[in-house]
Amino acid sequence: MQMKEKGGIKIIGKKYNKIVKTIIEFIRAEVKSRGSTGVVVGISGGLDSAVAAYLAVKALGPKKVFGLILPDSGVTPKRDTIDAEQLAKHLGIKYKITEVGKIKKLCLNKNLPHNSKLAKANLLVRLRMSLLYFHAAATNKLVLGTGDKSELQLGYFTKYGDGAADLFPIADLYKTEVREMAQYLLVPKNIVNKKSSARLWKGHTAEGEIGMTYEEIDHILRELEGNHGKNNNNNSRSFEVSPTVTTTKTINKRKVKRLVDLIERNKHKHEMPPICRLKKK
Repeated sequence: MQMKEKGGIKIIGKKYNKIVKTIIEFIRAEVKSRGSTGVVVGISGGLDSAVAAYLAVKALGPKKVFGLILPDSGVTPKRDTIDAEQLAKHLGIKYKITEVGKIKKLCLNKNLPHNSKLAKANLLVRLRMSLLYFHAAATNKLVLGTGDKSELQLGYFTKYGDGAADLFPIADLYKTEVREMAQYLLVPKNIVNKKSSARLWKGHTAEGEIGMTYEEIDHILRELEGNHGKNNNNNSRSFEVSPTVTTTKTINKRKVKRLVDLIERNKHKHEMPPICRLKKK
């Protein structure tokens, strides 16, 4: 497969053929080592969950992959639910659609404060993860994470929501790379070209909230990690950063600072809660 880019044609087939094989081996090894019967994946109708589902089916076969489609009708576009269901049918996996918005409303009606938009949005994400873990526990499966490297490095996820999972197959791929891989895997174009969004509220998009495109975001993150980043350990999902990044006409210092500030604010999402250590005789 070939992709046209400015300055020529970039061959992606060879690159992603090797990466897909590595991820398939990773998923198989994790499922086997934990004595699991397969994986449960939340399918949103978006890019990341589609790629994760495709890879899971390639690794385990459709019978060992279960899809949960969890729309909130007050927020989720109908097109997303349709795309998610069509994807599950195309992959040949068993799936279930649960209107999670009803559960959210029930919780909010029990005298919970309604004045925080972000709190309500995070409640929705955590309810989805609770349902994923319920189905996983009931069938001895693992919850397949759908987060990519861009989101995880930025801390652009909900703590104990979409940031919680048993394994993350695409967490070492930037968003722009996930999009390339989706093309390699022949994910439907309407999903590949869809604007990324956690659908936390109506009209919500990731690029709109952050204020720049993923091409810009990934360019900055690559430089932060490559030139100044220090991985804490092999399993770390975060890194220390310095705001010195090569700027261009499209990547300015203001945008670099915005991402660095976002990473710093979200560092807590990559850390375990502080433990009070007691001195014992």
